[in-house]
Amino acid sequence: MRDKTFITAVLRSDYVERMIETLYKYTDNFNLIVIDQTKAGLPDMEGVHLKIRPNRNLGFAKAMNEGIIHALHWKSEYIVNINDDVELISKKWWDGIMETFDMKSENEILVVNPESIRVPAWGYGLTGKNIDILDYKKEYTDEEYNFLLKGDFSHLEKKYNWLPKTFPREYRGVCDAFAAFCPIFKRKFFDLIGLWEERCYPGGLDDYDAMCRTYRKNYRAVSTRKSWCFHHWGKSKDEQKVAQETGMPIEDERRWTDVTYLYPPEWNEGHAMDVWGFYTSKSGEKKPYKRREEVGIVEI
Repeated sequence: MRDKTFITAVLRSDYVERMIETLYKYTDNFNLIVIDQTKAGLPDMEGVHLKIRPNRNLGFAKAMNEGIIHALHWKSEYIVNINDDVELISKKWWDGIMETFDMKSENEILVVNPESIRVPAWGYGLTGKNIDILDYKKEYTDEEYNFLLKGDFSHLEKKYNWLPKTFPREYRGVCDAFAAFCPIFKRKFFDLIGLWEERCYPGGLDDYDAMCRTYRKNYRAVSTRKSWCFHHWGKSKDEQKVAQETGMPIEDERRWTDVTYLYPPEWNEGHAMDVWGFYTSKSGEKKPYKRREEVGIVEI
């Protein structure tokens, strides 16, 4: 029995084959599910165990949930939601994920996301720029991967004269937040926390919500510098012109990312939801955000 299932949702056809190629090169013992939301339909691809062809653009959350249900039925111990514009770069990447899951922690880690060699500068308040810790190439050496694991990136100060002062020069350990380009879930996550919030359409807020729900129940969802990949960022969905030309059309009437509905500020002493999952009360106490308990599941 394969112990892990990878699920990818595809709107454009020009990245997914490379993702699958690197997945097979650097990963063992898995199932692969492709949610094909392209207009023309993807060709049959070697290595795909199940291709789901919906009748509309499901959006990120619904598409991933459809795959997750199959992975749960297959009794996969780990379930991975991987963007089609991710490239894996080393056989060591999965070992780093497992090492992170095994870390001693007061609260159990249920989700781990690897770090990307390409870091979007929007995370540091700069739009339209990326920080490439190493320049992109098709293959990386063991020495380069070990360099990433070491975490000393002071060389970037010369490479980028605009590098934000907040960007960490030493980049080690874990961070209690993730951008959901390749989250690896323990199977029990879906029993304890639940599926993705499907009302979030076509995407956005769903990953923040998943993190906040995790921390509300005293578990952790983290990014780890013990595992690295290359994420092109935005090729899956954010380049809307390409995605709309090649993917099933977005249904505008379904658009929804209402964070104030899910996490009413009036329930949380006036605080808007934050991905960290907690706010500081007037008395100085850390309190988990109150949320409307139901998680929306949308019919196909």
